[in-house]
Amino acid sequence: MKLPAIFFRLCRSVVVGIVVLQSLSLCSAFSRPPPAAFTIPIRHHAVTRASIIRTTTKFSPNPPIRSRQSSLSLSPSDLSRSHDSLLERIPSQNIITAIDQSSGNPITASDLSTTAGISLSQARKELTTLASLTRGDIAVSSNGELIYTFPPNVSSALVETNAKFKARKVWEEKVYPTALYVTKLGFGVVLLASLVAIFSTIFFISSGGGSSDRDEDDRRERRGGGGGGMMGMPGGFGGFWGPSPFDFFYYRPYYSRYYYVDDGTGGARRGKRNDDEMGFLESVFSYVFGDGNPNGDVEVRRLSLAAEMIRKNGGAVSAEQLAPYCDDAPIPNLEEVVGGEKERAYVDESFVLPIVAQLDGEPQVTEEGDIVYVFPELMTSASSSSLSSATPSKESERMRRESRILRRAGLEEDAPTSTIKTLLAMNRISTRGALERSDLINVLERALPDEPEDVNEDVDADPSLLLEREFKFSLASPIQTLLAGGLGVVNLGGALYLGNLLGQYASYGIRLPSYMGVIQQFYPLLLGYAVLFNAIPLIRNAWIQGQNAKIQRRNEARKSWRALLERNAESVKRKLAAAARFGRRMRQLGSGAGDIIFDTSKDLKEMEKKKERDVMKDFDKVLEEKGSGSAWE
Repeated sequence: MKLPAIFFRLCRSVVVGIVVLQSLSLCSAFSRPPPAAFTIPIRHHAVTRASIIRTTTKFSPNPPIRSRQSSLSLSPSDLSRSHDSLLERIPSQNIITAIDQSSGNPITASDLSTTAGISLSQARKELTTLASLTRGDIAVSSNGELIYTFPPNVSSALVETNAKFKARKVWEEKVYPTALYVTKLGFGVVLLASLVAIFSTIFFISSGGGSSDRDEDDRRERRGGGGGGMMGMPGGFGGFWGPSPFDFFYYRPYYSRYYYVDDGTGGARRGKRNDDEMGFLESVFSYVFGDGNPNGDVEVRRLSLAAEMIRKNGGAVSAEQLAPYCDDAPIPNLEEVVGGEKERAYVDESFVLPIVAQLDGEPQVTEEGDIVYVFPELMTSASSSSLSSATPSKESERMRRESRILRRAGLEEDAPTSTIKTLLAMNRISTRGALERSDLINVLERALPDEPEDVNEDVDADPSLLLEREFKFSLASPIQTLLAGGLGVVNLGGALYLGNLLGQYASYGIRLPSYMGVIQQFYPLLLGYAVLFNAIPLIRNAWIQGQNAKIQRRNEARKSWRALLERNAESVKRKLAAAARFGRRMRQLGSGAGDIIFDTSKDLKEMEKKKERDVMKDFDKVLEEKGSGSAWE
């Protein structure tokens, strides 16, 4: 009887001993100081030996575990928590997609910040985490910059090596969309069920289904008896009164025709519907709760556009250039800023601080007393394509602006100067002083009416301008929205009327039988659902109006700042010229032969041999110089 218990204890002791020995070996490995050859000065953040030296990864079956301290006092539980916290910090899909776009080419923190629209500090953390999870390589440049190289497909590598990422991918791509879809359909079904339950009960009660037991017995005697239930309905439903109120659950073809199509083999499959098409059951959910935030990517677009603009301007910009990407920037008064003696510069530039802090900017004061923001970290890249894209493109921006103005006026983008003059003359607009085509376009812009309030169609018209999309009450069609709202009002009216009827029975202490008794018991839930169904859209509509007003103000401010830059005010030109003096050219890391001083993709012995060869080459050069000098003498 005691043998199984003894055997279990023996096995447990063996397992505990193995775990302790493994933990001690890990602790001793972490307690070893790194060799002197690898004490490389690295900027931005401290990187431990395990995070950049992949020798342990090559010869150990387990991936390296990093910790904040390397000491003998590190317990196995601390190691476990450190590894678990590392696994919990799996980067978002947006970051992984941005890294996949590099196609296995080297990438730096500034490249990821520009592509993925995240802060530089977050980019460094995400790159270090991904390098550990995917066995990526890290190289160190001569000035301490880190260059990362990942497999061509990071997502596939994570799916193969990380169970948590695989589970998250399944949740985001399969489970969550299906659950949300079913929830939307279920909400519409609940509305129909509520309508059927309320009005069927009203019909039963109005037809005498709630009379006293004596009257019920009298009717039974006159009919000669007959099965119980509600007025001779078999099983409590159906019978004389037709289908059950819940029979619509069986009519699935009528409620699923919007979502499934015949696959030609007698089965059904999920059909590909137009994104704008929405079934009625989905429209009910959309009417009550809306369709989500249309500006969920505004932070990503903000940092990505700002970083791209900073790179194009040499890493040094003014507050006026950053203002179109800020939220709290005041609306500039163009008539005061541009106008000779009234011209002035803005002093309060606190609205640019969030972007400056996220992109590691540094304020610099010019000789004229203006403030210029310098971003040296963004001017390094591991990709040659970033060098070409970082060159200023003011000409392309000017052409894009002129094309937008001509389209607003109803002209072709390549309309000649004579056509523009004719249009202005027909509208009796003076063109005095307008000699060139750009001058005529400026006159045309001032004569055009304000742009429509609905800016959703213009959000993607100019990709270099950050515009927010306005909230819509519902993406369903107007007919579907009207139908869902009308059914909600009918449901509320029916619930109130049913409450009046049930209240009459409750005042006499009468409890209704069978189906009507169930409805009487759950009536508070039906009433609460009906009230919330109508109250939530009203509250949400008021909230949407307030949010859209704020979005319109922010979009107007961004457009005004862009117009201020295009009008070339004297104070703005002075600050732009000062920023250009602080600018620098983009520098590609790893392009030179001696730029990389350490690379985890190379073996330790190979690196030592390379160092010896470099030393011998330098020695041979010295000998050749001395030999040529002596021969000349």
